[in-house]
Amino acid sequence: MKGRATVKLADGTIREAEIHWFEAHGVGRKDFKIKRLSDEEFRHLH
Repeated sequence: MKGRATVKLADGTIREAEIHWFEAHGVGRKDFKIKRLSDEEFRHLH
């Protein structure tokens, strides 16, 4: 499955990203991967 989300990266940057995830029957969402970051940076947290 795939969708869009606001993600916080390890350096504190918050970006829009396309994410993909896998679901297992009876377990739900199992593994998230960031496939593509947007070109626009929202803000940098200090």
